[in-house]
Amino acid sequence: MEIPQRVKKLEKKPAPTLVPGFGPLKGVRVLQTASMIAAPHAGTMMADFGAEVIHVEAPGVGDKMRTVGPFISRNGKKVSTLWADNARNRLSMELDLHIDKKPLSKEVFLALIKSCDIWIEGLPMGEHEYGITDELVSTVNPKITITHESGFGNPEFGGTPAMRHKPSSDLIAQAYSGWSYLTGEPDGPPTRIAPNSADYITALTASVAALTGYIHSRSTGAGQASDVAQFEAVARTLGDTVPCYFNVNHHISKRVGNKARAFQPYDLFQTSDGRVAVGGVGPGVFGKFLNAMKEATGLNPDDYPWSEVANSPEQLDSPKGVKLDQILREWLVNHTKKEATALFEKYDVPVGPASTAQDACEDEHWIDRNNFVECTDQTLQEKIKIFGIVPKMQETPGKVWRGAPSLGQDTTDILTRILDYTTEEIKQLREEKII
Repeated sequence: MEIPQRVKKLEKKPAPTLVPGFGPLKGVRVLQTASMIAAPHAGTMMADFGAEVIHVEAPGVGDKMRTVGPFISRNGKKVSTLWADNARNRLSMELDLHIDKKPLSKEVFLALIKSCDIWIEGLPMGEHEYGITDELVSTVNPKITITHESGFGNPEFGGTPAMRHKPSSDLIAQAYSGWSYLTGEPDGPPTRIAPNSADYITALTASVAALTGYIHSRSTGAGQASDVAQFEAVARTLGDTVPCYFNVNHHISKRVGNKARAFQPYDLFQTSDGRVAVGGVGPGVFGKFLNAMKEATGLNPDDYPWSEVANSPEQLDSPKGVKLDQILREWLVNHTKKEATALFEKYDVPVGPASTAQDACEDEHWIDRNNFVECTDQTLQEKIKIFGIVPKMQETPGKVWRGAPSLGQDTTDILTRILDYTTEEIKQLREEKII
């Protein structure tokens, strides 16, 4: 396996080189060869906390997320709202990844691999189309952590080989994982959870995989590969679906809607001006709920003991269980979300209005937690407002230090300051359409 001389001689530059030094991931450099959300958002999460994340995009084309509307338009320029929020803090590098066909592509790619601690890839047909293998990558950088992301996983980790290159998407993962079948009303069809929920779950899982591998590499000096299958990342969030199937006559495989089937109250209830979530789990909260309903309707809490009306599907369907549910719904439909929220907050019963985007963006609690931040989008070269940093860290907080990059914005800086390419060499790379 031939490694270019430039790559053999290259000395790894410490990170960060091109981003500000901040956060708990200061000093970690991540290479991403993926598009859209499911893999790249993992890098964004790390970039929010100080990692130097190099996002590779196809020359002249870019990440297809850039083409997804709606768009922010300013002074004849436009940027995808999805890109503007998801790609903040990343470095953008244009690079043709067909390393098996273009020697200079191989040289640049392997130089990047040698310079990074983590490689996150979501390339369909990666080995077959691009000639990129884990063996090649690990030969160049034995310490690197490799995180694969795909719809159905790599057969090296199990599964049928025919599934490896089967195309997938957020919707397909929701369906194949079993999530869609569990979502929706009992008398309705399976339902998709918007927007792109499976993609974000996959990205969060990939970030855990990448950082877990990185910690192992730091302590042992040995890299390893991890495999994130999108359908599995989603299925892992489905609670006790699997043990119920194997051990409790698989009753959880039935759609039950928003209303819980083992306790009450737990639903998105209709009020006079919208819906409100009221969720009481356990006898302690249930007692507080009854006290709230006593104030609101005059019911006698002693008439509705937890053990008779709220501890199993059978108890919810009992005459008393049904009656209690009816009393609550009749009161709520004649009162506003604000009135309902005030009542249940008074008694420490979990409650929250079903917020619209406007509700959330104008909510003082959201605003006071700095959930909306301004940054300069690098395509528009103007300030826009996007979502802030999650989670909040006490001693090593994250930050949005730059808006989403324009296509290839950082290519030259990465080549010169991290990979030691000269101006003449970069000119040749451009002439041969490597970058």
